[in-house]
Amino acid sequence: MIRFPKIDSTYYPFILLLLMGFTAEAISFICRMGFHARTDVPINIYGLIECIILLFQFHTWGFLRHRKRWFYLLLAFFTLTWITENIIFGKIEDFALVFRVSYCFVVTLLCINQINYMIVQQDGKSLFVNAKFLICISLIIYCVYEIIYDAAYFIGKNNSAAATKIIDLFNYMNATVNLLFGVAALLIPEKKNDLYFNRHFE
Repeated sequence: MIRFPKIDSTYYPFILLLLMGFTAEAISFICRMGFHARTDVPINIYGLIECIILLFQFHTWGFLRHRKRWFYLLLAFFTLTWITENIIFGKIEDFALVFRVSYCFVVTLLCINQINYMIVQQDGKSLFVNAKFLICISLIIYCVYEIIYDAAYFIGKNNSAAATKIIDLFNYMNATVNLLFGVAALLIPEKKNDLYFNRHFE
């Protein structure tokens, strides 16, 4: 937040994602500790917000900006999928499996595509000091684990030992991803000019 006025504006969606993630965690904590209530509703709502923000992030980075049809199709598809699963089929207080798995799968593909482009276009600098690369790697780790976690959640209902271990590892994975996000935030380059962000939405 201290660096926010100076950072490249194409990373604004990422900063918004961090703020929304913090807000969702805070609400979930209050629900658990203050009201002893389940956290499925805020988590499921945050899932849709996270999905939309990430699609905008890849839009500002260029890939979905040059494929506007895909951008709008993905926005419509995930929004309708979320509404269908959570509202129409009443999964808002449960595990929205279809939305989460499909969304994580698409985000993983977008990250891989972005990394491939960066490898081809790299100018000799190490990718490990590139904020965009670290964000994509973090998202891949998060999304792949999320898919495995969701599968383990349902297997775990039958008291599978392997599934229980996978679920128990979630906190370690989450801490690792957040640490990488923190490093990425420190490595975000400074803005080039005030109009750079706006051109991504022309």
